[in-house]
Amino acid sequence: DIERLSAHHRSRVGRIGSIESFYEYLCKTPFNDAFRWTGHSSVTNGYSFTKTHSFEYAVNLMKDGWQEMTPTLVQKLDVATKHDAPVMKQRNVLSVCGYQPVVPLYLAGVPTNMISKQLVAVKSKIINVTKLVNYNSTTSVDKMIDESVKALQVVKKLEAQGYRCNLFVAVGTEADSRQIICKVKIKGANERLNISKLSFPMVHPSMLRRLFFRFIEVHPEVTNGFVGGYGHPVSFTNMKQALVGDIVIPSVFEANVESIKDLESLQATV
Repeated sequence: DIERLSAHHRSRVGRIGSIESFYEYLCKTPFNDAFRWTGHSSVTNGYSFTKTHSFEYAVNLMKDGWQEMTPTLVQKLDVATKHDAPVMKQRNVLSVCGYQPVVPLYLAGVPTNMISKQLVAVKSKIINVTKLVNYNSTTSVDKMIDESVKALQVVKKLEAQGYRCNLFVAVGTEADSRQIICKVKIKGANERLNISKLSFPMVHPSMLRRLFFRFIEVHPEVTNGFVGGYGHPVSFTNMKQALVGDIVIPSVFEANVESIKDLESLQATV
């Protein structure tokens, strides 16, 4: 369920196909050699830092959704995107009325023998959008919410333009001249934006401060240099290099989302 990719000579990217696979990996993979006999911050970190009382409760939120946050995200996202509308195009369809007859169908007595125009939403290619969630210890939940809304707003804009988006969250850490990056798929291209499902991985501090920490504790390629501080964040430039082919949205997105109208204008800002 986990695919390890070498993005470049010193990066290791764990790409996990779903929240369910992430849960299985975290709970069934033994602690690696570096963390086997040390303290585990995924368990010992306190409530003030993680906003959960235990690792087990964080896992339950990941599986079941962070219901308390869902209305807030829905409201903020709805306000942010209320003027967005899908790009539409016209196509010819057969109908009982229209602007032009199809003579063979008319002669055969088929009721839908007229050609009419119908507006349909534009559908186009699938793209990967990865939201970085490697926030520092001083970042507030409110700031995480605001940044998540921006990312979800971008996805809604792209899907309104006809793109189908796979949405991922990712975090990267570095030590011993080695980068460990974890990328988890939280929405498939054929799925709608399910805010209840997305609220925990996009917003909750425990996604980073318990579950991604546990990923570091069990990932077999983690070395002793990660013990203690769990490494330091991989730069945005290096994350983009490792996640080649993705539209990578930084943890803090400084661009004005309202100015993003299409894929090209988004790519110009990240």
